[in-house]
Amino acid sequence: MKLSISYLIGTLDTGGAEGQVVELIRRIDRARFEPSLILESGRGMERVEGLVPDVKVLRPNAMPVRGSMKRAYHAQRALCRLCYLMNQIRPDILHAFLPACVIYAGAGRLLRRCPPVIASRRSLVDCYRPNDRLAAFADSMATRAADFVLGNSQAIVDEVRRLDRVPDSKTQVIYNGVDTGRFSPAKRPGLRRELGWGDEHLVFGMVANFIPYKRHLDFVRAAGLIHQRISQARFLLVGEDRGEMPVVQKALEEAGLASQTRTLPGTPAPEQAFAAMDVYMCTSETEGFSNVLLEAMATGLPVIATDVGGNREAVAEGINGTLIPAHAPDLIARAALHLAANPDRLREFSFQSRKRAEELFSLAKMVRAHEDVYLRLSAQNQTST
Repeated sequence: MKLSISYLIGTLDTGGAEGQVVELIRRIDRARFEPSLILESGRGMERVEGLVPDVKVLRPNAMPVRGSMKRAYHAQRALCRLCYLMNQIRPDILHAFLPACVIYAGAGRLLRRCPPVIASRRSLVDCYRPNDRLAAFADSMATRAADFVLGNSQAIVDEVRRLDRVPDSKTQVIYNGVDTGRFSPAKRPGLRRELGWGDEHLVFGMVANFIPYKRHLDFVRAAGLIHQRISQARFLLVGEDRGEMPVVQKALEEAGLASQTRTLPGTPAPEQAFAAMDVYMCTSETEGFSNVLLEAMATGLPVIATDVGGNREAVAEGINGTLIPAHAPDLIARAALHLAANPDRLREFSFQSRKRAEELFSLAKMVRAHEDVYLRLSAQNQTST
């Protein structure tokens, strides 16, 4: 008999966790598992068209809600809807992603209205918990209420064990998977030419939404130092504007880098952006486990990244890249200049990035690891009942 797995996530908008859920649903073994999907709001459901028979929605007319009382009211309604859907679908396991949905699932589990719950943590808590103490408390309680907690990096799992006091036996690391067919060194589409850059240019880039903790201004400072030494250096920034893009563009103008830099407000084809780069730079001050690092590696890019969160688990120091302390654009620039001055090392890092992505972070490996957790949790639940 197939195990029924319900996935619960806010939306299927473009994003790391959202992409992993889509791939799980697409690639899970249909001979053993029957997936279903519940979204908090219906955005992006076209991404799973034909993959699940029906997508359920907790808040069909979901709009941003302001004010603690209004948020509590809408959260209560969403929880009631989730409990109703659980009675309809009757899944064997509910797998929740990201804080809001983990809270719904954990509350439903405490009320005994949900089946065994898996909570997936995708970022370190300093990305979201400091903003709302009540939500932070609810997130912590819901994480403890879950039957199992998955993190996509060892750094996240260690934090779950330390802060939320979840036992080791109820946690596991499953790294994100990357589509090594879609992101590949063999694919060199024409974006680089469209941007006006030739083979003589050395392109440093970053793909990250324009959010303060991504530290785009550190990228700009590093770019300025690089360009002082390498006149043929060019810079590419790709990401959705979350309020920071005008600040970054102003900084580029003040640094005299406006003509050497392109900022693209997101792209439905990120593989083209990576293919336009020669070196990937990550300047974030916090990360869980970065999908874009894996995509850059699969494209065969050497990586210079801040040593935060799970970055150390993706980038092997001196093998396929270099790790730098956060808030140190001068050190990022120094690493970039050293790499540019050593073409053999750049080529070796490129080869090792691709190899590491294929061997450690394949989508098949990610999906099989989830399947093993589902089977193990189901067996434990049957034994306990």
